[in-house]
Amino acid sequence: MSAPFLVYVCEYYFYLEFLVFTWEIAYLCKQNLLIMSDFTIFIKLPAYEKEWCEHHFGRPCQFPAQSNVNCVIRHFLRLRPSDALPEEKMDDEVAICIPYSQSKKPESYNYLSKPGKLAIAEAINDLFSMQMFEDLTSVAVRNVPVKYLIEDWMYKNGIKDDNYDNLKQKFTRIKDSYRKHGINISRGYKHESVKK
Repeated sequence: MSAPFLVYVCEYYFYLEFLVFTWEIAYLCKQNLLIMSDFTIFIKLPAYEKEWCEHHFGRPCQFPAQSNVNCVIRHFLRLRPSDALPEEKMDDEVAICIPYSQSKKPESYNYLSKPGKLAIAEAINDLFSMQMFEDLTSVAVRNVPVKYLIEDWMYKNGIKDDNYDNLKQKFTRIKDSYRKHGINISRGYKHESVKK
């Protein structure tokens, strides 16, 4: 065998090894086995958002690898100051796994400032509001009273019954903010006049 042929065979072999390795990494990421670390952060949320998070993303919460929430977490993670003690989870906080990052290894980057925690809470609130708004304004359920829709939505999303009033107020505030701009999303069961 000639030397160029052996070089070609070796290059081809290493290329195949690389493809197999890449496939294994992609598979593990898809299965959520490689994206999270054992380090957690604690974020204060309203009770209904905490219950919703834990229902959809587990305890501790593991957001999808490419999610906006994980991007916000990675952005605000800092090196833990030498004088900062590890935090303990409070009752009104949700535990969230720190996503693994090559540039910000969780072993070192596991500290959040107060503004960082507020930004993560805001990202979770945005995600929660988007899902609630999308689900409760569906055309398919226009003739169903909002009370039943909210109660059913709470049940499907792991939220306790004692949060009904909070969710109704949140949904009403969203609708009212649109109504101020001339957009009526009253869903047809209650024809309210739009104030301009």
